[in-house]
Formats: sequence, structure tokens, C-alpha cells
Amino acid sequence: MPKKILVVEDNLDTRELIHLHLTTEGFAVVTASNGREGLYLASAEHPDLIITDISMPEIDGLELVRQLRTQSKFESLPILVLTAFGADQMDQAIQAGANRALNKPVHFDGLIDDVRELLAETNKK
Repeated sequence: MPKKILVVEDNLDTRELIHLHLTTEGFAVVTASNGREGLYLASAEHPDLIITDISMPEIDGLELVRQLRTQSKFESLPILVLTAFGADQMDQAIQAGANRALNKPVHFDGLIDDVRELLAETNKK
């Protein structure tokens, strides 16, 4: 059974590229175009990992992470945050509860490596 990843990204091109790379690597992928949709799909789809952008309409990625971490079913779910705004927002993402934060533009080999590492760490628990 492939691991399911929820990708929350408002930029259609970026969302589709991440989806393509993850599915090529054998993951099942569900996508959301904003944080509100991401919150809904996290509960409905029970992903094994979430990748979210920070800067999005309705609910941004930091608030998405904070809201997920208040729910017991998402306390240990790996969350990887993507940002185009550098180290300060990466630090904020970690403080909000993300496991890792990466800069955009996304380097897909590195993203896949991080996804595999986070899933492996979760499986050890």
C-alpha cells in the first residue's frame, strides 16, 4: 500500500509538479489549493505526511500546522513546509510544529529524500 501524501499549495504549477514527482516515486498524492481545504482533506484522507506551502489564501501554512498540531490524531504526523521567504519563515514553521522546512524553488530530489526520511522516522516510532 503506497504512503499517502497531502500536498497543500496554492500555486497550480508547483502543486502539479510536486504531485508528478511524488507519484513517479510511488506515493499516493492528494492535493489542496489552500489551507482550509488542506485541513478538511487531512481529516478526510488520513495522509501519512503533509507538505504545505506557507503563503496561501484563507489559512496560511503556519496556521494550518498550528491547527493540525492541536488535534491528537495529527500530533505525530510528519509535516514538511515549503517557503519562498527564507530562514525566518523556516524558523517560524518549525516553531509552529513542522518537522522540516525547505526553501523554494523546490529541488525535487531533495524533497523526495526528505519525504522518505520523515516517513522512515515515523515508522520507527
